[in-house]
Amino acid sequence: MKSRGFTLIEVMLVIGIIAVLAAIAIPNFIQARRASNEASAVQHLRTLATAQSMFQSNDKEQDGASDYALSLAELLSTNLIDSNLASGQTAGYVFAMETASTGILWTADAVPQNQNTGGRRFFVDESGIIRYSYVGRATSASLPIGN
Repeated sequence: MKSRGFTLIEVMLVIGIIAVLAAIAIPNFIQARRASNEASAVQHLRTLATAQSMFQSNDKEQDGASDYALSLAELLSTNLIDSNLASGQTAGYVFAMETASTGILWTADAVPQNQNTGGRRFFVDESGIIRYSYVGRATSASLPIGN
C-alpha cells in the first residue's frame, strides 16, 4: 500500500503562489494604511482648530482674555481634546502646537513618524485652513487640502 502525501514539487508550487500573492498585496496594504493615517492626521488638526476656536471664544481660562490655549495639555485640561491627541502621537503622526506669547496666534503641525506611516506633513493655524507639504515643514504658504 502506497502512502499518500504531497510531493516536494507540489509544496514548492504552493509556496511560490503564496509568495506572488503576498508581493502583490503588501504594497497595497501599506499604501492604504498611509492614506488612512493621513486622513486621521487631517481630522486631528481639524479637531485642534475647533478646540482652539472654542477655547478662545468661550474664555476657557476664565481670565477675561480672548486668547488661545498654550499647549495640547491646556486643551486637554478644558476637555476640548482627548488624551490620545494630547499625548502628541497618534495614527502614525506626531503633533505639535505652538502659541505666540501674546496668545493671539497659534500653529499646529502633524509630521509622520516615518515614511511608512505617511507621506505628507500637515499644518493648521488660527485661520483653520489645513495645508500640506511633501518635503520640509508645512507652513501657511503650503498648498491647502483639496488642491
